[in-house]
Amino acid sequence: MALRLLYGAAIVTPAPVEPRMNRVWRTLVGVSGMLVVGAAMARTPGPLPCPDVRFLSDRPLLGGAASFDAFVVDGVGQVVIDGACAAVPARWTNRRDGSALLRARWASCGSAVKVRLRARYDATCTTASGRLSAQHRRPVAFAAAPSRCGDGHLDPVRGESCELTTPCASTPCIDCQCEPSSSTTTTTTLAGATTTTTLAGLFEAANPWNMDVSGLSPSGESGSIIAALTAAGGWGNGNKLQIDFGLHVLHAGPTTSFLTFTKRTGYYTPDCDEPFPFPLPAGGAIEGQAGYTCNVAAEDCHLLVVDAAAKRLYETYNATMSSSMLVARCGLFWDLTRSYPSGLRGEQCTSADAAGFPIAALLFTADEVAAGDIPHAIRFILPNDRMRAGAYVHPASHAGGPSGGASLPPYGVRFRLRADFPLATLPSEGARVIARAMQRYGMLLADGGNIALTAASDTFTTHTWDEVGIDSHSLFGIAVTDMEVVDLGPTIPLTYDCVRNP
Repeated sequence: MALRLLYGAAIVTPAPVEPRMNRVWRTLVGVSGMLVVGAAMARTPGPLPCPDVRFLSDRPLLGGAASFDAFVVDGVGQVVIDGACAAVPARWTNRRDGSALLRARWASCGSAVKVRLRARYDATCTTASGRLSAQHRRPVAFAAAPSRCGDGHLDPVRGESCELTTPCASTPCIDCQCEPSSSTTTTTTLAGATTTTTLAGLFEAANPWNMDVSGLSPSGESGSIIAALTAAGGWGNGNKLQIDFGLHVLHAGPTTSFLTFTKRTGYYTPDCDEPFPFPLPAGGAIEGQAGYTCNVAAEDCHLLVVDAAAKRLYETYNATMSSSMLVARCGLFWDLTRSYPSGLRGEQCTSADAAGFPIAALLFTADEVAAGDIPHAIRFILPNDRMRAGAYVHPASHAGGPSGGASLPPYGVRFRLRADFPLATLPSEGARVIARAMQRYGMLLADGGNIALTAASDTFTTHTWDEVGIDSHSLFGIAVTDMEVVDLGPTIPLTYDCVRNP
């Protein structure tokens, strides 16, 4: 200590502390603070991350035979990797954004030693990602999602006996359960059909789309409707009767997997049905796609499946597989043995098609053209401003968003190709088969858009469009003025107030 005099008084001041001692003191204070904070965190770690949610990794974590591993944190904070790592206490950190970081260590998991798991869960428990390492092994980075029916991973721990990619031996797979042989959900005495039609089209019973109208006289409004459409610009796409081949028609067989779909935002209620098991044939696809995923924000994304054995047609609109779920804005099925009443499924009710029609029943196929006969009416569409606003006519039960004048064709109108149309001017016999169907059954106005005709793709048919001499331009020789209106019923004001038929 130093002795100093201040105005005659003696005071004592402490000797200065060495710099090294300052550093030691600060270190001790910091360590003690961290120990206090750490002890507090250990006592109150926050809520468990996704307790009892079984996550499946997108790859094997420890080199097992399965294509995935399952890990789960139980309700008391123990984490386990199924079939590999026994339960051990987990450590976790909850973050401000709602996500959580989990860590776990095992001395050994089978032949692997010093195993470390690090996983980050999102706030909604819909995804996880992380890394697993073990001594003398290459670390594995993974992504994971909750195990659920439809994810393609057969998970017996959840009670699954089948999956979309793992069908049952001889019965349908309904929501990841093999149906008993005695089930009546789907009759299995017949395999899925390889063509898209019977002698009366898809429907065995009489309905407007398989009605022969070749002998009917033109409607009294035929001339004015045809003239108004011609003046408005005719067919869409530069007034060309072009064919769109984007819609797939799939076929369910005895072992097809079914998955109950989920409603997406804006689901059409009560027009469409409450969720039910929907068939997803292996290798199938949604409209315009190569599989079961589709950009629902930009595309119509129709999914059409015929179950010939059960005599049902299943259809969805705006559908896609998302997070192992089939989600749709409309889902329903049609009874192929039923003659539907006036108004079809219900007055002012839509379906997967804007007009309320069964889409697949109106699509012509390469197999039909190869057989030389299309035994049903053909679906056609027009731009919204070339259809009569605020109205529809039977056999339609609904309209989308038509915005044209009162003389234009309404939703549900039936055009028929004139009997005197020179078929020989068409470029192929396949084109003439289509034209003869237009003369016998006509075309029904079903939706709004620019490409007038819709045919089934040849991805799931026996014959191809090339084989039958058809491309998107094959019917360019048919003009609006070659058509006439027949079977025109009373105009029904459009209210969108759906009332379902029994």
